[in-house]
Amino acid sequence: MKRNTRLAKSAVSALYVLQVLLAMVFLVSCSDNKVAGGNSSEVGSPELMGTLAFVDGAQRPDFFRRASYARVYCVPADYDPAKEDSTSYYATTADSAGRFSFDNLPEGVYNLEAFYEKSDGEVFVLRESGLKIATDQAQSVDLELGQGHDIKIYLQDTKDSVASLSIVGSTYKSTAKIITDGIVRYAIFTGVLASYYDSVQVSTSEGTNSIKAVLVENTDAKQAFYYDSSARTLEIPLNTSATGIDLRDTIEGFPLYVRLNDLNADDRKSLVKNLYSLKVYLEPASFWTTFKVVCGKDSIPTGLWVRLSTLYPQRETQKLVFAWNETDFIEEPSVTEACVVRDDAFGSALALIRAADPFTISDGFMAAWNFDEREIPDSIVKTSGDNPFKGRVTDVTAGDGIIGGAFVFNGKTSIIEILESADYWGFALKDTSSFTSSFWVNIDDTSTSRFIWGKSESEYHFKYQAGDSDRSSWMFKELDESDLGHWYEASIAIAPEVDYRQWVHFTVVKSGDSTAIYRNGKLEETLIGHNNTDDKRTSDGPFVIGARKQSNGKVDRVFKGSLDELYFMDEAKSSEWARLIYLNQKPTGYWPK
Repeated sequence: MKRNTRLAKSAVSALYVLQVLLAMVFLVSCSDNKVAGGNSSEVGSPELMGTLAFVDGAQRPDFFRRASYARVYCVPADYDPAKEDSTSYYATTADSAGRFSFDNLPEGVYNLEAFYEKSDGEVFVLRESGLKIATDQAQSVDLELGQGHDIKIYLQDTKDSVASLSIVGSTYKSTAKIITDGIVRYAIFTGVLASYYDSVQVSTSEGTNSIKAVLVENTDAKQAFYYDSSARTLEIPLNTSATGIDLRDTIEGFPLYVRLNDLNADDRKSLVKNLYSLKVYLEPASFWTTFKVVCGKDSIPTGLWVRLSTLYPQRETQKLVFAWNETDFIEEPSVTEACVVRDDAFGSALALIRAADPFTISDGFMAAWNFDEREIPDSIVKTSGDNPFKGRVTDVTAGDGIIGGAFVFNGKTSIIEILESADYWGFALKDTSSFTSSFWVNIDDTSTSRFIWGKSESEYHFKYQAGDSDRSSWMFKELDESDLGHWYEASIAIAPEVDYRQWVHFTVVKSGDSTAIYRNGKLEETLIGHNNTDDKRTSDGPFVIGARKQSNGKVDRVFKGSLDELYFMDEAKSSEWARLIYLNQKPTGYWPK
């Protein structure tokens, strides 16, 4: 299996290419006792197959945009072009309709690359990484075809006039002249596939050096990379296969918590000291993702909220990659820059990073309260994300939570009112038929009913309903949309001692006329009931946390205990989302670790 050398070279030598989209769907399935080989795109029993198409800006049907006779490579993820040749990966050519297939591929993790050249010389390229081919496994993936890019590599102390570039896990190889600009020397390589790369290797006669954690972005600007011994990387596996968390659904826009205490002492110290330069990549999504720092009582970072743009099911190879540069001029972590607002350049850069919050409205978050404030200036607490609702706080104190801090309610006068929520559509069930709420609760008293959160006096709420040992429950209750003379109830009947003075996680998912309640990640059998009511329906009251506030201003049923990580979303999340929230945030045995 030899690759088409002419096509590959022309593909990687294009200076500029249009940004394009690859419409591809392929299946991966394997059987036992296969040997490497077999590249027919028309016959056989393929392990990897699909159809290639490109978008050139014209409004034409897909069948007019087939990437006819495109060259396709299936490359082992650990393929090292500096040590191996083309016999170590697999190549095929798509047919006239853009269809391709590989058969008899051995089990392993592969990167898929495709090169397509139009008659006018324009070149289209693709790379998708981390595809696991396993026995009796099938999967489908949609891919994007990005443009090839120019990158600039700055070199150190070399006297050569030419440098060579290769990429681990890729067929890419190229050479370029070394240019001297004053005392700076660099080489520009063209036609590099937009993607995240674990290691890029640059060779001169003096040897080969690697640059770790390189992200080639979809941008027209030349991107610069440096040989820098201070660069450090750290990988956190996100195993979603049966050997990990056995995820069955694709999860998008998920806020993942990463505990820094799980890192080794050297990595943790270096990362905390240099948080201002930290970038987080989600592989194989191949782009940097946002994160938010969580600080402990001593103002030392204890963890990071990281936004997972797409978490794929049944993949062993997906991972987070932390990349940062070590410096010698930042003080020790005891005076960390991550938890102190500064006015200099470092403080400004860090503020930009911290502003990229994973709890965004684009992912459905109407509001998210982390309750990490150790002090509550002016008795006001704000949410994370795009909706900075101000909560008016009365007699609430700070305590230790599941993640960072938590808010403690005294059972008598504690209450938080979200004033802007009164007329905001995201909190009104009359305007949105579906929502999800996720939170941790630690109750100190089960002798009487306690409200956890709710909207006005008679719209909806979640509470602890006191009763005899066989009748006490956690209950979600709302006025019935179809009949305003009835309350709709969904409750979990439990014994009080089960959830007394310990952290319990709940996810409430309302979708149309049904309500699902998950306790510690598992769907509970809920008791459904409808009760008559004479209450007047009101929707102009605020969203309240920790108590019930009646229309006459009276506060009662005040919660006694602690509350942490309260999220309110305007869409119905899946059972896998509810399970993943719990598995990620729970105090022990959490994922990932």
